[in-house]
Amino acid sequence: MTKNHTIRLISAKERYSMISIGIILMVSAFYLFLIPSDLVAGGVTGLALVIDKVFHFKISVFVLIMNLFLLILALLFLGKKVFLRSIYGSLFFPLVLYIFEEWGPYLDIESDFFISSIFGGTLLGFGFGYVIKYGGTSGGTDIPIKILITKLKLPLSISLYLVDGVIVILGVIVFYQDYGLLSGLYAVLTIYISGRAADIVILGNTSKTAVQIITDHPEEIKQAIYDSVFRGVTELSIKGGYSKQEKTMLVTVITKREYYAIRNIIAGIDPTAFVYVTQATEIQGDFVVREDE
Repeated sequence: MTKNHTIRLISAKERYSMISIGIILMVSAFYLFLIPSDLVAGGVTGLALVIDKVFHFKISVFVLIMNLFLLILALLFLGKKVFLRSIYGSLFFPLVLYIFEEWGPYLDIESDFFISSIFGGTLLGFGFGYVIKYGGTSGGTDIPIKILITKLKLPLSISLYLVDGVIVILGVIVFYQDYGLLSGLYAVLTIYISGRAADIVILGNTSKTAVQIITDHPEEIKQAIYDSVFRGVTELSIKGGYSKQEKTMLVTVITKREYYAIRNIIAGIDPTAFVYVTQATEIQGDFVVREDE
């Protein structure tokens, strides 16, 4: 039995529902794991944890104040469109955090950095992934990062390291007497785990692979693929950039299990074929998924 992927329109209701779920997961990560362990893993909430340690300021209130300030910066530097897109997440995040602070459960995992970084980082990444995947934003440091990218033309990675890196360093300084450098190292681990988890949500933990084959024997290879793995093949006419010779490129999307069979087909028919393989992070349209995959 098989099924096909089909392209569908995501409604506004579904979009905001998934963004809300993502923000709730992010807040859960901070409230249940990162805040009790004093792990400052970047973001406005991480900065709020630093401020709470120094001035005993309620974390959700500080996040709200900072998000409102950053919304103003978004309007001034990034324009009305980014400002409007950032309103929902910027206000919903501190609201959910306040609800957790007032009525949420408490996990007694103080100073358990390993548990906090693993579970907190995973929850944080999954939540952030859903927010980004459905076109939302959680507000906060997303805004200064975008300002650095658009106004100073800094790469995304540098902008991210600058903003979240400064916050992590502040956390190390403030909590140094309690934990030394240990909290900073686990904060970096948390950020890494959250990034990997977000990638799984956004890109998918897919086993699909796109294979591009430039060959002088397209018909034989195409027929062998049909006969052995029952996958569709797209045929493109191309020209060699250096040789100027007309060539044929075959493109097929397969599972990783099927790659060994495809590799042997190509090697048996045209050992001189030029082949390159890429991960197909998201498949939409007519791709058959079998039950054993």
